[in-house]
Amino acid sequence: MSHHSLRLEVVDSRRTKNDFYRVRCDLYRNDPAAVIPLQSMEWLQLDPNRHPFYQHSRREVWVAYQGNRPVGRIAAIVDDLNNEHRQEQAGFFGFFESPNEPSVANRLLDQAREWLQRQGCEVMRGPMSPSMKGEFGVLIDGFEHPPFLMMAHNPPYYHDLLTGYGLQGIKRFFAYGNTHASDDDELIRRTKEMDKICERILQRFPEISIETATHGNLETILRGVNRIGNVIRSQGWGFVPLTEAELDFNVKQLRRILDPKTIFAAFIDGQMAGYLVSIPNLNWAIKRCRGSKDWMRFPQLLYWMRKIPEIRCIALGVDPEIRAKGLSTLLTRPMMHEWRNFSRWEFGWIDEQNARSISSLDRAVPLHQYKTYQVYEMPL
Repeated sequence: MSHHSLRLEVVDSRRTKNDFYRVRCDLYRNDPAAVIPLQSMEWLQLDPNRHPFYQHSRREVWVAYQGNRPVGRIAAIVDDLNNEHRQEQAGFFGFFESPNEPSVANRLLDQAREWLQRQGCEVMRGPMSPSMKGEFGVLIDGFEHPPFLMMAHNPPYYHDLLTGYGLQGIKRFFAYGNTHASDDDELIRRTKEMDKICERILQRFPEISIETATHGNLETILRGVNRIGNVIRSQGWGFVPLTEAELDFNVKQLRRILDPKTIFAAFIDGQMAGYLVSIPNLNWAIKRCRGSKDWMRFPQLLYWMRKIPEIRCIALGVDPEIRAKGLSTLLTRPMMHEWRNFSRWEFGWIDEQNARSISSLDRAVPLHQYKTYQVYEMPL
């Protein structure tokens, strides 16, 4: 495909929005592991009028056409909160989709790069869709496994397209998984061992208590998680605080699938000091919906959401000053008792520098690293 035969259009109409979505549908049509979100769900992540991320960010979005056929897409994003918090002038690209043709990928990346340069950015980083609070990174192994909720999936050639353009991999993240039956003897044995360890910890530190969320206190628990999480994660790579508006938005969007029984908080003398948050894998339900239009798929989604057998741990954090008291282990115990009701689970993302942070989980269940994601960067 000739670089010069391509035409890029800004996504600013119903037609271009539909074509933006069509690119993803066409590209993954024959990928058995792909999960195509509802169009309304995907566009919500780019809607400056509805998503609170854009209270501190701005973006531009393009579709690449070959004739009248949409063949690629990309978004360029500037997050002022990121740049203020991290003291940098970074720009991001995301929602990137391209066939295995460097001429298409390069034209899309050129467009994002030029827009970011005009915004005063000094580096381009990604993919971020739209940030590390959503999907990010390129999958570089584990392509045969369908992605869990908020985890990226892409063809194997994306790494070569991005590095061929001049982007360099700067950070890797891992996903760990486990598949088991509810009567798995090894899981039962490990859970009993975990129970004994936790009883000893609680005897030694009686000021510690573990609370399971309920429908009544869910929002209170999640606000506490966000408050201390913004402190615990503040030194993490790429960290940007989650604003109150973003938290409210996320809770509203996920309330239909959040299961309070899989959200736990640790308290010391009544003060929250740690948390573990898991969410059922909505992608499992989305993958079972048939049809090409949201109005066809949404009623099916409501049905399948009640049957989700998979779950993803999205956050585990403990105040570093009291980590030695065993809070990670105490938080893992109720999770394992609840997760026995699910046949498959995932724990990710895990920064390559923090792989040891899953040690308490590894004591409870056999873990295997089954996916790797990479983030890329280039100077502007």
